Formats: sequence, C-alpha cells, structure tokens
Amino acid sequence: MTEFATRIRRATMAEHREAETRSFISRLMSGQVSYPGFAALTAQYLHIYRELEAAAASMRTDVIASGFADPALDRVPSLEADVAHLGSAAVQPLPATLRYVERLREHCHTSPAHFIAHHYVRYLGDLSGGLIVGRSVARTYGLGSGGVAFYSFAGIADPKAYKSAYRERLDLLPSVFSPAELDELVAESQLAFRLNAAVFAEMGDRHPAGMAAA
Repeated sequence: MTEFATRIRRATMAEHREAETRSFISRLMSGQVSYPGFAALTAQYLHIYRELEAAAASMRTDVIASGFADPALDRVPSLEADVAHLGSAAVQPLPATLRYVERLREHCHTSPAHFIAHHYVRYLGDLSGGLIVGRSVARTYGLGSGGVAFYSFAGIADPKAYKSAYRERLDLLPSVFSPAELDELVAESQLAFRLNAAVFAEMGDRHPAGMAAA
C-alpha cells in the first residue's frame, strides 16, 4: 500500500477543519439557521453537483478516473427532489458557488487528477459527516424524509466499506500518476475545500446569526 489516501487526508486537514468550522455550518448543526437559509444551501449544492456529475459522465471512459465515477454516488436527482420539496428552485447561485462551478467546468472534464481531487472532497465527505448533517437537519426542520434525500445513499448499503474501498483506489494512484500529477491532485483537493468554505462564508453573510433561527 502506498498510503496516498493518508497523504491527501493529512494535506487537507487544515482546509477541512476550516470548512467544517465555518460559522454557517456550526449554526446549521445547532439549529440556528433559518429554513430559507437551509433551503438556499441545498440550491447551491445542486449547482455544484450538476457540474461535478457532468464531469463524472465524461470521466467514465477514462482508464484512471472511471473507478471513482460511480453512478451510485450521483446526488443530482436527490438534490432536485430536495430543492423542489424545500421550495428553493428559484434561488440563484452565489458568486462563490459560480467560482466553484467554473473551476469544475474548466478542469474536471479533461483532467483525471483534478476530477479525482474534487470527487474525493465532495463524496467522501458526504459519506462521512454528510450522513450526520442529514439526520440533524431533518430533526431541526421537521422534514422527515422529504428535503434531505441528498444526505441518503440508497445505492450504497455499507458506507464504511465503500469508503474503505475508495481509499484503496486512492492508494493505487501513485502507480499510474507521475509525482507531479500527485502533487497537483493534492493541491487541487486543498483548493476544493477552500472553494467549499467560500460558499459557506457567503451563505453566512446572506443568512447571518441575527435572522430567525429554525
């Protein structure tokens, strides 16, 4: 084992922590974000995942990236259902969301290293903390199963085993990528976390702590 999965996890710890501790997410988890704020966040995710999953469709013919572009992970149908349920279809993408989407569009349709970096940041997070977030917001907003489909992976029976297999695929990358490509993948993963944190920051500006909580 090359332990590249460990390398990328350690290299992104600071960015990961920064994204997780953004006040908007902290307030969301403690029930201190208004319903419109949560609905607007879901709409931002839809824009991001539409572009990332369009890139995944392109990457399914790539020898290296195809192992990551698993349709069982697709979030767009769930997000479309959530946005419809939450009534946030008309919410426009924030500037930070547009920058995130543009980065995905520019690099992830043609570069396996860039695609895997963004894929790793989004989906491994969804299979970890995302499941916890889903349960929390369902309770906070009294949603039941409606409006939180994004946080549920019906096609993945054992998330823990899936994440383990995902990390094993990451550990194989040094056998197919050059050292420069591996460095690029790590750097892009760090950027992906920063792009994500920027969305949270703008969400916090648009839905500050002074607004009515859930």
